Amino acid sequence: MKLTATVTATTIAIAVLTFSASAAEKVTYEDQVLPIFRNSCLNCHNPDKKKAGLDLSTFQGALQGSENGKVLNSGDAAGSLLLKCVLQTEDPKMPPKGDKLSDVEIGVIRKWIEGQLLESASSKGIAASSNNVKVAVVSLKRPDGPPPMPKELPLEPVNHTTVSNALTALGASPWAPLVAIGGQKQIILYNTETLEPLGVLPFPEGFPTIIKFSRNGKLILTGGGLGGKSGKVVLWDVETGERIGAVGNEFDQVLAADISADQQFVALGGPNKLVKIYSTKDGKLLHSIKKHTDWVTAVAFSPDGKLLASVDRGGGLVIWESDKGKEYVTLPGHQVMVTGVAFMMGVVATGSEDGAIKLWDVKEGKEVRSWAAHPGGVQSVDFTPDGRLVSCGRDKTAKVWDQTGKQLMVSEPFPDIALRAEMAGERVIAGDWTGKIRVWTADGKPVGELSSNPPSLAERLSTTSQTLTENEKSIPSLQQQLTAAEAKLKTEQAAADAKKGQLEAALNAIKGELPEAEKNLNAARAQLATEQKADAAAKIAAEAAEKVAADKQTANASAPELEAASKEAAAKAAAHADAKKRIAEVRTQLTQLEARLTQVRKDQPARLAAAEKALKDGIAQAATLQAGGAAPVAQEVVKAKAALDRATALVASSKTDLGKWKIAKIFQNAHDARASLEEKQAKYEDLVQAAKDAPLAVDKARAELAEAEKAVSEAPQKLADKETQFNQAQQAVEPAKNAVVAGEAALVEKEKALAVLIEAAVAANPAVGKMKKNIEAITADQVAIRAARTTKLAGTAEYADLVTKLQAKRAQLTQAQTALEDLQTKAQDTPPIKAAQAEVAATMAALDKARRDVRTANEAASAAEKAFAQAKKQAESAIPLAARLIKDMPDVMKNAEASKVEAEKAAAAAKKDVEAAKVEADKRRADYEALKGGVKSASL
Repeated sequence: MKLTATVTATTIAIAVLTFSASAAEKVTYEDQVLPIFRNSCLNCHNPDKKKAGLDLSTFQGALQGSENGKVLNSGDAAGSLLLKCVLQTEDPKMPPKGDKLSDVEIGVIRKWIEGQLLESASSKGIAASSNNVKVAVVSLKRPDGPPPMPKELPLEPVNHTTVSNALTALGASPWAPLVAIGGQKQIILYNTETLEPLGVLPFPEGFPTIIKFSRNGKLILTGGGLGGKSGKVVLWDVETGERIGAVGNEFDQVLAADISADQQFVALGGPNKLVKIYSTKDGKLLHSIKKHTDWVTAVAFSPDGKLLASVDRGGGLVIWESDKGKEYVTLPGHQVMVTGVAFMMGVVATGSEDGAIKLWDVKEGKEVRSWAAHPGGVQSVDFTPDGRLVSCGRDKTAKVWDQTGKQLMVSEPFPDIALRAEMAGERVIAGDWTGKIRVWTADGKPVGELSSNPPSLAERLSTTSQTLTENEKSIPSLQQQLTAAEAKLKTEQAAADAKKGQLEAALNAIKGELPEAEKNLNAARAQLATEQKADAAAKIAAEAAEKVAADKQTANASAPELEAASKEAAAKAAAHADAKKRIAEVRTQLTQLEARLTQVRKDQPARLAAAEKALKDGIAQAATLQAGGAAPVAQEVVKAKAALDRATALVASSKTDLGKWKIAKIFQNAHDARASLEEKQAKYEDLVQAAKDAPLAVDKARAELAEAEKAVSEAPQKLADKETQFNQAQQAVEPAKNAVVAGEAALVEKEKALAVLIEAAVAANPAVGKMKKNIEAITADQVAIRAARTTKLAGTAEYADLVTKLQAKRAQLTQAQTALEDLQTKAQDTPPIKAAQAEVAATMAALDKARRDVRTANEAASAAEKAFAQAKKQAESAIPLAARLIKDMPDVMKNAEASKVEAEKAAAAAKKDVEAAKVEADKRRADYEALKGGVKSASL
């Protein structure tokens, strides 16, 4: 069949123009980029020279990059080192000598990168990746130096709701006092020692379901998404909070994820029942493993990253070779959902809804220990770096275990089911369905609470300011109460001291009563003796005076003498009477003093004990008041002082918090200002580039017209060549078909001749006939034995004997058939038969080639026919397009100029916005640094 061209050369040229216009929609390495490289770059970057390890002469060489890493980031022209070098904004400048590439050439390279690095017009683009995850050194030991902790991160929450959700994601750093808590579209970082928030990481993908730290503690991994819609795994740098990578583009929420110790791989799983392993370098899917029969609920890499464990909702547990994605061992044990899996070297721990925690020996592939951990079901389980396990479950508690199953700690119950539990250092952190998150020491002492739903910074500032004001207002009143209580205490202390003195005097008085009574009695006795002596003397004197008076009277003394003697006698008698009276009085007093002494001796012990007790009580009361002890008035002082101290502490704490939240707010302002600056800078750069790219439309149109002019002169010959190619291909089909028919006929004849030779050779061998008869005899014996066996009862000795004979005959038959095949094979081992077999094989090979030639000829003819038809169709439809291109050229030029002017104008305005944003960002940063350094900022 021959096709005839009836189109003119002009029509053909326009067809080519149509084709080139269509192809120009894509910028490819082969068509547009390689010519630029060949003209300006390959002198240095070719396979022989390969300067800096970069070869741009091939597509794969360009993708591989230089000795310093990738030079091309698909979809990210601004982030591609190659573009920066040809723009000469970054070293090494390309080309190092000579003129810089033209704006048109740079624009082509830019569009090639932004168009996902197409190799050819028919190839697929390379998926864009913004991952910047560095490979880590695998170590089973704690890394040297201080563990990574967040530095300056924003604290403004992405969302704050009136009610907190259940805690569905929790991760703890293996080395730092750091925990990450999942909230709505955000991850909250806390210091587990101080319980202070350290940062907020946005997770716009949805709800986090899994959080893990890398083995070295430098990265945070979060998996999650929106149930039934989308899922992704995101990686952040712990210190900077920078989002450095993302993998997966799931159609359902990610439920399980982990990162390998060398940080090269991320494994994930979820409702699709697949375990997927991605490269963190470029986000490429490396393995998609279909083994699980239910949702994948958890995955975990081994500490060295060589193995990966995955579990599912049906109780499945499988260990994989992580680099190959091949099954290592399947570990059956749980019959219901496995909720958690954790890896130590050689040991895997699993928790299940059956309530058990199980430990597995990976190398031996067997269970080594199991214990009932949480009645009703385990919800999570994880290893600590030192080999302890932390878990939680439906019994509403969190627990810590050693690997023998010994319980080391149990928390007080949560209000609802405990969903997640982790350990950071010696802190246990866990949360439940109500959203309550608690922290304990490793021995179970409560430390405090955390929140996955923190308030905004504005709310924190308002609440803290209000608390500060209220506490400051309360201090004067509390100070007055303390002063009054202290005055009252002082008064009571003075009274107690006075009373103590009185009691001491009373005690001393009681103690002095007995000696005083004894002293008084002795004095009275001495006085009695004295009086008795005086009485005796007075008696003698009275008797002597009376005798003198009597003698005077006897002697008839004169009246004066008698009167004087009488008066003397009367005086002496009176003195004697007085002495007697005093003796009587002293005796009475002595009797009273003896009675007093007797009474004192009788009463003094009880009175002394009572006085001593009263003094002791008084001393104790005074001491209590002095020391501020349990006395009511002292307690009033203690309570008043404690209240004042609490208020003062709250004021100090509120001031500290207020300063902290002010710093956080100012930092947030600085952070937002920097983000705004970057956004405006990107917009400005886009507008600048748009202004540069505007003339490309004219260059493109001119290039297309130039290509069309060239095509006009070449088109007739090209179309004639296609027609000739088709006719030649069509003509080659019939001879090829004839060769197949001839080959098939020759093969039939050769096979018939070979069969005749083989049959004759076999028939001529007497051993073959003999062996055939032997086989027939053995077969007849088998039939007879089977018939005899049907007459015997199964299980009897006769039946068993016939079975044994039948088995022996079967063995003989097999041996005889093998011998027959050997005889037949040997019978065919003759030169004529070998020659005939060789002819058959050669004929078959020739026939196969002829059949391939037919297919090739048909395919070539079909392809030539399609090519000619396509060229003709394009030629017939190209005239209106060419006319439109010619007509539109002035408008293209006009629009390009207008676009350039408009873009330059917009870029100028955007530049002003960038400058203003830079000033604002610098001011906000200065405000932050000033406030952070304790200097009051002018903006506050």
